[in-house]
Amino acid sequence: MFDEQIINDVWNKGLVDDRYNPELVRKDACGAWIIRDKYNDRENPYGWVIDHIYPKSKLEKSGVPLELIDNIVNLRPLNWKNNDSKGADFPHYQAWMKAGVVPDGEGNELDVNIDCVDEKGINDEIQKQLKEHFKGYRL
Repeated sequence: MFDEQIINDVWNKGLVDDRYNPELVRKDACGAWIIRDKYNDRENPYGWVIDHIYPKSKLEKSGVPLELIDNIVNLRPLNWKNNDSKGADFPHYQAWMKAGVVPDGEGNELDVNIDCVDEKGINDEIQKQLKEHFKGYRL
């Protein structure tokens, strides 16, 4: 569906954690870990997908052309569980996955994703950018 350039551009919108190589590991907007080579892997807890920030289904109903819907302004990386929980909600939605730590049994802590139910929202600046991007369409 998306070409490699868009996938890379979306990946680069993920949140960087200085402890990890940003080419390999990032966090999504909900704070869940995502791993670059787990794109579209819905079996892996670190799998991620490309999320339409303003839901594609709502935009299609408003007659917005696909090239605007799939523009980088409206795309971000999201852990697949968070994408599923977000559904077509905007600007407020639920996240089902976030970063956490667990003991490894040897006195260390491991960074992992843990299940959660967190209320999230699209920040005002992104909402403003989307409103400008979709100007002329009823949202």
